Amino acid sequence: MRKTLKILAVAMAAVSVLALAACGGNDEEKVQQATQAFETVMDGFKSGDTAVIEEYVDLGDDPELGSALAASLGNIAYEVKSVTVSGNTATVNASITSIDSSRLMQKYIENVAALVSSPDYQSKVGTMTKEEYDALMNAQLISILSSGEVGTVTTDETIEMTKEDGEWKLSGSSLPDKLIGNTLSAIKQIKQ
Repeated sequence: MRKTLKILAVAMAAVSVLALAACGGNDEEKVQQATQAFETVMDGFKSGDTAVIEEYVDLGDDPELGSALAASLGNIAYEVKSVTVSGNTATVNASITSIDSSRLMQKYIENVAALVSSPDYQSKVGTMTKEEYDALMNAQLISILSSGEVGTVTTDETIEMTKEDGEWKLSGSSLPDKLIGNTLSAIKQIKQ
């Protein structure tokens, strides 16, 4: 009887170890899937893939402006520091380097202020169409973005992800706004 109990105890311990190992494997698989999903989103932003970007940020009805901002995202760099998964939620801790949007806005305002005070602009402003005005403002932004003068900033971010319909997605994250949305909104407000 004792021998049977020992065998049964050893068997139960083995089953428990195997069950724990299987659960750990599932968690590790979820961590890898969440990490890959995060990297796919970041690579989409980094490459300026407007299809990925527009899943998270409304680029608006000005394709030239949206394209200029999307092109500026090539400066993005990131390093995933850790990913933890609990059920269908994941928390990604990452160091993210992106365009310095405050410096971009400062340079944009400086350039626009210099432009509107110029005699050439003053002589044309009364006859300018909205399209011409928008093109002129976009040219200022594109000039700044292509100059390389704006620089980047690096921040540590915590990004929440949720598994929906079998896929990991950003959930309630302000990350897309930090990468492009805040800059886009500020520029749209200035242009109005």
